[in-house]
Amino acid sequence: MNQAKSKDPGPHPREHFIPVPLSMLSEELVEHLKHNVNEQAFRSFAHGLTLLYDALFSQRLEDLKRLYYPYNPDRPAISPEAVPEKGFAKRKEMIAEIESLLQRANFQRLDQASLNLALNKTSPEGVIVSVDLDEFDEVLIYYCGSTTRTVDLPFWRRLLEGKEKADIPVYRRLFVLLKFKNQLEREGGNAVFIKLFKDIPQSDLETIFPNTKIRLSLFDKVKLGVTGGGGVIAGIMSATGKIAAAAANPMAAISAVGALGAVIWKQVANVLSQRTEYMAKLAKSLYFYNLDNNAGALAWLVEVASTEEAKEALLAYGFLLARGEMSRQVLDREVEAFMRERFSVEMDFEVDDGLEKLHELGLLERIGEWNLAVKGREEACGVLKDRWIGLFPVRGASA
Repeated sequence: MNQAKSKDPGPHPREHFIPVPLSMLSEELVEHLKHNVNEQAFRSFAHGLTLLYDALFSQRLEDLKRLYYPYNPDRPAISPEAVPEKGFAKRKEMIAEIESLLQRANFQRLDQASLNLALNKTSPEGVIVSVDLDEFDEVLIYYCGSTTRTVDLPFWRRLLEGKEKADIPVYRRLFVLLKFKNQLEREGGNAVFIKLFKDIPQSDLETIFPNTKIRLSLFDKVKLGVTGGGGVIAGIMSATGKIAAAAANPMAAISAVGALGAVIWKQVANVLSQRTEYMAKLAKSLYFYNLDNNAGALAWLVEVASTEEAKEALLAYGFLLARGEMSRQVLDREVEAFMRERFSVEMDFEVDDGLEKLHELGLLERIGEWNLAVKGREEACGVLKDRWIGLFPVRGASA
């Protein structure tokens, strides 16, 4: 692939994903609200909130690992009898849990229409690939974070479009779940493959599939046809002349035929070399863009879901604590303005999700029909402490 540089998103739709580390968000929020809240006390609350979400989601990770184990292609090599059979219903239960976590991590699903559109695009770098989706029982693709990347155009596109560079849309993070049909005939048995990628151009979406087939572009076909065809024709004419002139000399005729074969093989080698170059580009892109696989990708997903939940709850609680009573609409505007001013991030804050998290934690107090408020810092820390203790029930003396 050509060297490229990323830049800030242009006309992409605003997303719910909060692209700021939780620790940085907490510190900037404290600085922003320092005239209305006690800094040390708020830091203590934020720390407790983070620990609680880590504990809650660690249990979800254990449950997910249990569901995924029979389908994990990387599971330890143990006897088949030790792994219980899991049917279609169990696989659907596992996928439903994964989708729930993806939504909590503020990923968006790539629907069939968008997937088909992306698969029909040609890469600006000139690589044309195809994939047969009918080979899969399960295809699940989610993304978060959209940006654009500036790439150098190949020579033929510079001539046609009159420009040297182009901006292409890019998926910052891409989560892929695949299961082949007739899996028992392939490696891995009933395996469900999970991949996590970064910075994948929409026009190169086919490269993330294991059944990708590389094709030559029209320009390359024309180029090879002209150079190869011309070389072969010239070789045939030259060899024919030599054969006719050396009819009385069998060795000379054999030499001429050998020269013709060499010319033809050279043109075939040119085609193979072009395909090898494309394969090298594909391997290089996957080497640098692959983040994690299978159980590791699920662990990464759970961590992202945990931090995204904590970020939304922290933002909603912080502004309600500092500003007092406010409506959903005002809270939404306050948070989005804060993200824009502090981090230059244009995002769509899921205000209802943030409030729902505060309600689940027992921190939200509803005032009237439109105005909202939260428990004070000391009472809120007490609520978090009780929730934390509730995660580790103590056995009675008679247990």
